[in-house]
Amino acid sequence: MLNISIIKQFMAVSLLLALVTGCRKDNLIPPIDRTTTPRMMGAFIENNYDLSILTAALKKTGLLDTLNQAGPFTFFAPDNAAFNRMGIAGVEDVAKMDADSLRFMLRYHIIRNRYFTTTFPQQMDNKYINLSAEELYVSTLKSTTLSPDQDMFVNGALILKESRRNIALANGVLHILAKPLKFTKGTVQDDIAADTSLTLFAAAMKQFNLWDGLKTNKPLTVFAPANSAFLKYGLTREKIATMKPESYKDITFAIYAIEMRPMHIFSTDGYLLSGTSILGESSIKAGGYGIAPGYSYNAYNNTENAYITITKKKAGDWYPNEEGPSQLNYLDDLANADYKCSNGIVHVVNDLFLNPDLMKQ
Repeated sequence: MLNISIIKQFMAVSLLLALVTGCRKDNLIPPIDRTTTPRMMGAFIENNYDLSILTAALKKTGLLDTLNQAGPFTFFAPDNAAFNRMGIAGVEDVAKMDADSLRFMLRYHIIRNRYFTTTFPQQMDNKYINLSAEELYVSTLKSTTLSPDQDMFVNGALILKESRRNIALANGVLHILAKPLKFTKGTVQDDIAADTSLTLFAAAMKQFNLWDGLKTNKPLTVFAPANSAFLKYGLTREKIATMKPESYKDITFAIYAIEMRPMHIFSTDGYLLSGTSILGESSIKAGGYGIAPGYSYNAYNNTENAYITITKKKAGDWYPNEEGPSQLNYLDDLANADYKCSNGIVHVVNDLFLNPDLMKQ
């Protein structure tokens, strides 16, 4: 996926520690002195140590000047820590990036008008058009006594809490994201075809006559196992080429695209629906199996935990998966989840849902 979008280029970069220590940088807490005139968004970002990577990208694309104009804008902005968790490490590498692609992805994080967290309806998938003229989705979990600061996600990415959200500026509002948003203009099929870590998944989908559906169907959610997952079961490209679809249950590989049924599922949606994951009858059902994305966030050390639970229905109840792992993870945690494409979402996972050797008819 490194050559399909600028965010995937981001993931090849290394995080640079700021070199300038002599000048004072603002933190992300708005000024307590309410008589002080709020800064313009561009100036605020430029003067924040925690946003140095973002500043370099905005300067390269000319968008820093845009964010000093009237607006108003709402910017879902990844900070340095967010880039770091994605494997991004260096301001110096911004200079090597294609300016047009970088500008598109930065504009993807910005919508018009001023939206505080209380402005968004408390429901899933509130759709907004960003400055790149593409759709993004803001989901809000209703506040509870245990979590009075409501949980909010943009395309599956957490909006950080407390002083990291609702930063009121002269020309808009800034919300800090736990990870950058990922988007490609191509289809789910294009996205998978361009990712060298998914060549065996692409080969399996072609062998089992499922490949074309990844381009024509919409919306799709695809859980794509990485090459390492296939090799774990001895499934090389040569071995896949000898597999006869009629010898296997239909669900063997159809499960990864949820049987091509219309689905639009981000990694955090299970948490939004139930507060943990969507097990049992509430899980995503495919061929007698249940797929339940789970998620949690630890605010004390700013860490996320995401996983997928697989269950199987037997005798009217749901039990741990017996034909493969009962729980697996996204590849490199959440770094390879929530790739938004023109006709769906791709999640790269680190294991097969079902062991093909156990799925023979």
